[in-house]
Amino acid sequence: MSDGTSLTRADVEAAYRFILGRPPESEAAYAYGLSAGSVPELRRWLMSGEEFAQRIQRDAPHALRRWMLAEMQAPPAEPDADGRPRIVFLHIMKTAGSSIRRRLEELAGEEPIWRREKEGLPGSVPAAELAPYRVVMGHFTIADARHVPQPRRIFTVLRDPRARLVSLYHHLARHRAEVVARPGFRMARIARESSLEDFLHQNDPAAQAELANVMTRTLAGDFIPAGRNRYRHPWQSKAEAISGPELLSRALANLFALDFVTSVDRLERDRPRLMAALGLPDPGPLPRENTRELVSDLLEERPPPEVTEAAERALHRLTDLDRVLYRLARQHFG
Repeated sequence: MSDGTSLTRADVEAAYRFILGRPPESEAAYAYGLSAGSVPELRRWLMSGEEFAQRIQRDAPHALRRWMLAEMQAPPAEPDADGRPRIVFLHIMKTAGSSIRRRLEELAGEEPIWRREKEGLPGSVPAAELAPYRVVMGHFTIADARHVPQPRRIFTVLRDPRARLVSLYHHLARHRAEVVARPGFRMARIARESSLEDFLHQNDPAAQAELANVMTRTLAGDFIPAGRNRYRHPWQSKAEAISGPELLSRALANLFALDFVTSVDRLERDRPRLMAALGLPDPGPLPRENTRELVSDLLEERPPPEVTEAAERALHRLTDLDRVLYRLARQHFG
């Protein structure tokens, strides 16, 4: 395909096939393509169209979809009218996130909030669509968090990795029998029917993605386990996987660049500084949400799990990177 100033029919057909996956549908389409005048201009026209956007949404995976939609199709996001930063809460499961989310909802008032469980992953839409939101929060990765347009403040809360995994199992296992029978509660069903030891030894890839070094993978980007001490993007082959140390290096670089980081046991101590860093008032102690004492239509009482020697070994294996990240984070952020 030529990059010159003039276009041929062959150029138009090649562009259609490469970008849209099909030839021009009619002579009018050929004429439309030729009228672009140059390959770069035709490329821009095709990539700005609805058909290309729909094809990317359907076919392109995860971070590639985010990048292509944001960089090739969407216009730049407008900053907040009064210059206030957007607040991005990178919520890792079982790190007191429900309490923080409730506080952010209280402080946001009538301003719009992007909730991952309702609106989806922030990175799945053009960045300009996120511009009206004052708060973006939920279970997503650093790649999604950085997709939110500037100005923004990104923060997260960490937890002792062993305690986080035990708490995750206990929370999932407390879901009532009628609840885990519903679609979408697969991990809760597995936990309810398993001991902690059996739960931690799940070999299913989807289960491993919920268990293995979750804090490190969340902060490194879109990574899933790919075998012993190997991690890859969901669209990559196992041959393209990176090592655990490389994953940890990426996670630490991203962690140290965040606007605020604290841990569950220091959250109340750090609360005033966190609110100040986010440009928010501090009304006082955080509300207590989703605690292990909570009994509801979803959750029932259940004794703490037994942690056997085999379970301890599994906890150690599943948190090898998270333990390093957590220790260094506490040293760095005080």
